[in-house]
Order: sequence, then structure tokens, then C-alpha cells
Amino acid sequence: MTLGGKPMQRRGWIAAALTVGLLAAGCSPGGGDGSRGPTPGVESTSAINLPAADALTKALAAALTAFDVTLLPVEDPAAAQAELVSIFAGMDGITPTVTVGGIDYSPTDPSARAKLTFTYALGEQGWTYDTVAPLKLVDDKWRIEWTPTLIHPQLTSDSRLRHQRKLPRRAAINDNLGLALVEERTLYQVGIDKSQVPEAEWAASAAQLAALAEVDAVQFQAKVAAGGPRQFVVARTMTQEEISPDVGKVKGAQVVPTTAMVPVSDTFAASLLGIVGAPTPKMLADKNADVFSSDTVGLSGLQARYEKQLRGVPEIRVDLVGRKTDDDATAGDAFEEENLFLQDASAPVAVDLSLDRDLQTKAETVLSTQPGLAALVVINNSDGALLAAANSPAAGTFPQATFGKFAPGSTFKVVSSLAMLRGGLTPASAVKCPANLTVANKTFKNYSDYPASKLGSITLIQALANSCNTAFAAAAGSVTPEQLHAAAGSLGVGTDYDAGFTTNFGTVEPNNSPIDRAASMIGQGQITMSPMGMAAVAASVASGKTTIPWLVKGKQATSTAQALTAQEATQLQQMMMAVVTDGSGRSLAGLMKGAKTGTAEYGTVGAYKTHGWMIAWNDKVSVAAFVEEGVSGSTSAAPLIKALFS
Repeated sequence: MTLGGKPMQRRGWIAAALTVGLLAAGCSPGGGDGSRGPTPGVESTSAINLPAADALTKALAAALTAFDVTLLPVEDPAAAQAELVSIFAGMDGITPTVTVGGIDYSPTDPSARAKLTFTYALGEQGWTYDTVAPLKLVDDKWRIEWTPTLIHPQLTSDSRLRHQRKLPRRAAINDNLGLALVEERTLYQVGIDKSQVPEAEWAASAAQLAALAEVDAVQFQAKVAAGGPRQFVVARTMTQEEISPDVGKVKGAQVVPTTAMVPVSDTFAASLLGIVGAPTPKMLADKNADVFSSDTVGLSGLQARYEKQLRGVPEIRVDLVGRKTDDDATAGDAFEEENLFLQDASAPVAVDLSLDRDLQTKAETVLSTQPGLAALVVINNSDGALLAAANSPAAGTFPQATFGKFAPGSTFKVVSSLAMLRGGLTPASAVKCPANLTVANKTFKNYSDYPASKLGSITLIQALANSCNTAFAAAAGSVTPEQLHAAAGSLGVGTDYDAGFTTNFGTVEPNNSPIDRAASMIGQGQITMSPMGMAAVAASVASGKTTIPWLVKGKQATSTAQALTAQEATQLQQMMMAVVTDGSGRSLAGLMKGAKTGTAEYGTVGAYKTHGWMIAWNDKVSVAAFVEEGVSGSTSAAPLIKALFS
């Protein structure tokens, strides 16, 4: 037996509880010797001796909670169960948890009254009330006198409970100008009502409507044929403007309004915004979630994280209404309804983002033809606002731009440079850049076309501009893992923050082995970053302060790292500017003031593939470009930045 689609609990444990209750019917409330004594708390001096009814009332509460009273000692268990079902027929499967609050034994006759507490998982606060269950002692055994007031004090044989719930219009997610990126709108389901068309004409109507709705005619005809004889078969959900006026000429065609969350496009910031849809089985099983199968809820991204804010509070009411029966379908129509429980609705609140609609759209367009996984992230230098976070189609719905975990390669040398500056170097300090460097049993080399003129003794600024691996790997001996982590923190990465959306600020945890410390200095080893994280490094340098990217207004994270000093910022700016004027970032001259290329090896030993990276900044914004399977930063990632800002 089921109620509102939810299966009843098994009756075996109810029967066990009831058996205990009946066996205990001869026990005194105040003792365990089987004698009948006065009930504690009863003031009357003429009280009669009654056995305890505690076990039976517990069995009653358990049976009501399980929604199965057929095993209780009532006059007609089947009739009691039928009335219970009738009372809750309009409650949408919502049933109470029932507990016993105490028993009041009569001082003058063999009866008692058990206090029951009914609790419903309804709305924000829930609904709780008390009832009284009348008990009668018959042949030394307690029996329950079934009555509708046992379920609610105001119920009668002519009334029942009815639950109603109305969700407010779901709030929008807005861009940085306050314009909706995704909002609830009225759409229209265009389809064939098969009950309005003779079966012989189903195929013809389906073909006509398919042409007007611009869907595949053969597939829609098959869909119509497969449905039931009275089914409404949807061809397409459309906006009002998309519906042809000729739809009304198709026999059996109908247009049914519906609501849906409509984004700017199917792909626009999809991994960030997330999707809405029907609740999952897990959500429906959570009694405290206040979710119904007919609801539309956030399932991922910002839609899920800010579900409560976007959804608002629904109006929920439980009313006492007339009870209808199979014998008289009109019975109860004249009953005067009375409200028993009411939760007022509260309006949802929009989520305002930092995203720049035009820049995000262009970034997605740039990546739309990019083979494999790639990403572009743009941050506003002045306040750290995330202006764009786009992925190539290969990313699917996974937020690689903000949550991906990849070796950043030589772009991380900006962080290493800060650690070296804090160790006493300056941009003009001399460092050694040999062609090869052996650390333990590992040989570090420069990239294949590294300029020979920049080998030997060069300045730190030249080492960064030309991306000398061996110079930075050699510096690992004077930079501890803790110092490298601290430098990363000052540039916005390496420390996890709750930034209000799905983020990865990177991992900077080199171990103490000489090889890993050397590899970490060039963005390999135990170093992983997201494209957003590396954009934050560029933005921190450009702005001269530690920058933690933010997306949701009011959810900005505050840095806990050592502050970047003005001198450090100036030195790093000079070094990154040299990458554009004299190094591997020359292709960005005129678009960007400072930059850093990066190439990182990954995959199987002996068959390594390479990530291509580029981070850059100008007076207004900072950007990170990432290509999972690239050739190099200047070859694979730089063209994406040029396309975005040209």
C-alpha cells in the first residue's frame, strides 16, 4: 500500500510493538508486580486502580508514523485505516512523525487519554500540534477508541487535510550590469493532442507540425505513434516569437504554456552558472529539503550553491476541507474551509555576478573551434572581479577554467621570482643559466630553442624573460618549500579560499627532496594550478596587491597571506614587462604590458605531452590562457589571448 507515491513501512515491527503493548497491559504504572495501584499525579482520592497503557500508546504512535493502523486494537481496523488514508488524501504524501507526550488516567472509570504530538516536515519551521487519543479498558485490555480528532483536534467525519504549496518565480542570475544571464521565462510546449485526432491522421498531423516546429518529421512521427491514445506529445518547447501562426491549422496541435530557466545561450558560462531540473532521488528522500518532484531546483554550479536564495520561500498551507467519498463525489463541497498551517512566501533574491557578458561571449567564441581542452580567464585588475572564465567544448560542463588542476610550468616562475627577491636578489642580480643542470639523478634542461646568447651568467630579469629552467631549478637550494608557499600566497594562490563558487587556488607543497624542490621552482613536481589561479598571479602583479578573484557580489574572499609590498610589486612588474619587450612574450606587444609563457610536461614517462600556458596583464585586466595539449606557451596559448583582445 502506498500514499502519494511513497511506500508504506513494513508492518512487522508495528506488530512487535503492539504485542509488547498487549503483554504489558496488566502492569501497574507505578510498579512491576502486576498489581493495580493509583496513578502518580492523579489528585482525586477516589481514583480506581488501572493497568499501564504506555506500551500500547507507543505502538499507536509508531503505527501512525508508519501510516498503518491495521494491527491496532480498535473496533474496526480496516475502517480506521481507510479513514486515515481519506484524511491524508490531499496531503501530497506528507505524513507526520508521532510521539507520545504522556497519559492521563481517569480517576472514576476505566479509561485514559494519551497525549500525542504530531510533527510534520513542512516549510522552514515545521508544523507541530498535540492531539488526544481516547483509551478504554475492556476485559482488562486497553483498546483505542478511534476518532478523527486523534489525527487533528478539529477533524470530523466530514473533513480532511489538504496541503497546498506555491513556489515564487525563481530569481535570475545577473551579469556585472545587472542584466539577466539566466532567468525564469514563459515558454510554450508545441505538440499533438492525440485524443483530438483520429488515429489514422496521427502521422499526417505529426509531419505537418514537425515542419512548422523545425524538428525531424520521422522522429516526431515515431514519438507520436509510440505514445498512448490520449497523450499530448511535445514536438518542441519554443518562445512565443518562434511559434508559427500556422500551428493552429494542424489538426490536434496544441500550445501549452510552461516555465523554464532560460540562459543567454546553451553554452554561456555553463560550467559556472550550472543547470536546473527535476530534484534527484536523494533530494526527494530528504524530509527536511522541502522539495517535491514537480519542483525545478538547482542541480549544479551557482544554481545549486545559491538554491535557497534563488528559489525563495514557497507559500505552504494546510487547510481543513470537506471530505469527498466514492459514493458521493459532491460531498464536502459546501464545507467551510479553515486554515490550520500557513507559511507565507518570501521573494527570492537574484545572484549578481562580476561576469562581463560581451567578454565571456567572445572568449567562448575564441575557444569554440579549439581542439581539445583549453581555457581563458580574465580578471579585472582594480578589484579582482572575474570578468570571463571560458572553456573549450572538450571541457563539457566541468569548470576547468576555475577548478582545473594542471602543472603551470614556467608561468609559475613569477612566484619563484618573488621567493628569490625575498631571499635578497634583485631583478639585476646575476644568476647562472647553464644548458643543463643535474640535481641528484635528475637532469634539468632548457627548452629546445632557448637562445644560446642567454646562457651562462645572466640577470634574474633575463632569466624570467627568456624562461631559463636551470637558473630557477638551481635556486631551489636557497628557497625552502615554506618560502615558496608564502610567495604563492602573496600572489593569490596556494591557499584555499571559499570564494563563493567552484574554485581551485592551486597546490604549492613541494617536498624536501632536492629533485622535487627544483621541479617546483619551474612549475612542475608538486605544483598544480587552475587557469583562474594563474590569472590571479598576473592580476596580483599588475595591481600591486594580493588578488583573490571573485565572481559573486558579496562573496569576496579576503587574503590571509603575507601582503605583497610595493617594492616587490614594482620589481615583478619590471620582470614581466621584460618578457614582452625582450623575451618569449613578444607576440603580445601592444596588447599586454607584462606576460609570462609556460610549458609543462605531463603524462607517461618517455611519452610526455605538454601544456601550453600564457599569463599576461595590461593597465585594466589580467588574463590566463591554457591549452592542455599544446606545443608551447608562445605557440599555443598566446594566439588565444591575441584573438580575445584584438
